[in-house]
Amino acid sequence: MRKPNQWFIRFDLAVLAVFVLAHSLFAAEIKSPESEDEPTVQNEKQDPLKDRQHFNKLKRSTRNIYKVTMRSTVAFKLQTALGYVSTIDLPEKALKVFVGDQELYKVEVYEKQVLIKPITDEPDAKTNLVIMTASTRLAFDVSVGPPDTADFVLDFRLPQDDETLVHNAFEEKVEKKVEELQAQFQKKEEKLDQKAQEISEEKIKEKVTSGIRTLDLKKSKAEAEVQLNLLSLSQVGNKIYLRFSVLNYSKTPYRVLKTFVGIQTYEKRFLGKKEAGVIEIPSELKLAGVINPDSYEYGVLVFDYRAMGKDDKAIVRLLEDTLAGGTSKPRNLEIKGFEWFK
Repeated sequence: MRKPNQWFIRFDLAVLAVFVLAHSLFAAEIKSPESEDEPTVQNEKQDPLKDRQHFNKLKRSTRNIYKVTMRSTVAFKLQTALGYVSTIDLPEKALKVFVGDQELYKVEVYEKQVLIKPITDEPDAKTNLVIMTASTRLAFDVSVGPPDTADFVLDFRLPQDDETLVHNAFEEKVEKKVEELQAQFQKKEEKLDQKAQEISEEKIKEKVTSGIRTLDLKKSKAEAEVQLNLLSLSQVGNKIYLRFSVLNYSKTPYRVLKTFVGIQTYEKRFLGKKEAGVIEIPSELKLAGVINPDSYEYGVLVFDYRAMGKDDKAIVRLLEDTLAGGTSKPRNLEIKGFEWFK
């Protein structure tokens, strides 16, 4: 058998080695370069200062700091940590402070504050602490432990402060309940007022509606291209509303001097009776002062229903102001004997 040429074998191995090297370099290029990875890692790292600021802004309480009520019959447990100081805040001045073993703990007193620092971190380094104040005695069982479970601050308050807190909480609940009841009462009262108002309005409407009487009038009178039209007569309670219109189809404005309603009077004669005059009924007039050419205006005369008797003859007069208008002859209009309520 013919042996393979050694030169070709070495050439094949060289080609294979070049191929492996090129493949590894190509794979390295595909990955993110180290210079680009560093900023990403740096951005992912949290800033301790910002974390602490965030914590201090949001954290309102911690298990290492808490409030305690002063009681003389309890031996409070106080755990310290080496390298840390534990503070006892009192509501009144500490008159005397006694510590069992001064070689294990350093104690400092600043009026209302007592500071305890352990000198060793031996787990059996225990002692007791007694604080005398003007109102009571406080006893403590002091020990050493890890920092994360140490008591940083014990904030004491007087027993009567608890009573005040309970009383204030009770008063707050009572006030809140009173406010709720007042709000409910106010709401019910408003509903009752609204209902009463609705009923009152309905009664008024019923009363007004039941007391309204209306007559359509078809009376007209014209003089020199000015026409007076009686439209309707309405009774609401003791009031009469006489609606009318004035039509001016002349070339000059019509200026109103006076408009009124009255009662025609008569005088007896041998052969009958004759018109004697007009008794004017006090009334309120709602009418424009000037009716322009080729226009009309609506008016209302309001007067007392009781002013006119059953057999009286009503009369309406519309008088023109000739001095203001400049016309030579007044265009006065008069309508007698229009229909009345039976």
